[in-house]
Amino acid sequence: MSATMNHEDLTQLISRAVAQPCCLLPNQAGGAALALAIHCLMLRDGFEALEVVHGGAAGRRLKAGSIVPADWNQLEHVWVFEYSRPGADNKFRLACSLQSTTRRMFIHAAEVDQGSEGEPLQDNICVMGLQLDNYVPAGDRCSKSTSWEGVITNQQALGDMFGEFIAGPLWRQAHKAAQGGSTGSGSWAAAAAALRQHRTLVLAAAAGVTGAALVVMWRRRSAATPP
Repeated sequence: MSATMNHEDLTQLISRAVAQPCCLLPNQAGGAALALAIHCLMLRDGFEALEVVHGGAAGRRLKAGSIVPADWNQLEHVWVFEYSRPGADNKFRLACSLQSTTRRMFIHAAEVDQGSEGEPLQDNICVMGLQLDNYVPAGDRCSKSTSWEGVITNQQALGDMFGEFIAGPLWRQAHKAAQGGSTGSGSWAAAAAALRQHRTLVLAAAAGVTGAALVVMWRRRSAATPP
């Protein structure tokens, strides 16, 4: 069974990953539920889940029938996932961290270099922030539920915003594998290299680009959903 799904309802995807909310750790069930939803949106948008490994090498594909790593919910208020995607040179890493006091979740997604440390590529990092209560209103109390129905709310807004600010740009900016044997592949490679160099220079000149992007994101979001 493939780890990539494109046309399934988010609730169905989540229930395939973890059968019931009561399986989550009670002390961080709300954050885990939202992180799991974000992970499922990555799968919906074409990324394929891998086992998380240190460094830049890609981990193994998950076992048949699994769409979430077995150890995904072992850290405190931090959830990390990794992915491959056909046509990509590198793997991708998604990290979700929850500030338990403010109940805000910070989402950081990046393409990862192939070096021993597996550092994020500075020309392909996407970030987004979410208020937990807007999407998991029951918070940690969701661990008492035996069904995912109603646990994740505002799913359409969440999916649209995630596609706009995380999954979409993460893939558009990804370093793609060259198509061997096609006419003009050298020109394609040169153009791709020039584009990457241009992106790097632009990012280097715009030190505050991440903060500015977050400001724009929250302005758009505040017009569409309650704060």
